[in-house]
Amino acid sequence: MTALAQRIKETPMAPYTALMRGMSRQDIQIVMTFLNEVMAEADMPSGRRQVPAEFRKLRGMVNITEEDMAKDEHLAHIMER
Repeated sequence: MTALAQRIKETPMAPYTALMRGMSRQDIQIVMTFLNEVMAEADMPSGRRQVPAEFRKLRGMVNITEEDMAKDEHLAHIMER
């Protein structure tokens, strides 16, 4: 284990190290995915949500004009996000 990984003993996660060692590989993968997502959220500017990949690939499939937004205040609000 690397020196950086061993520093977990200096963090609030220290009590969970024994629990992690007893987990299945699949459960550890779930925890790692959660931690990676938390880290990604911490890197994002506050107030901005991360767009899931399945939604990102839909970008550009719909053409919404300024006129459409002027007619529908709900649409305008959504598009301002």
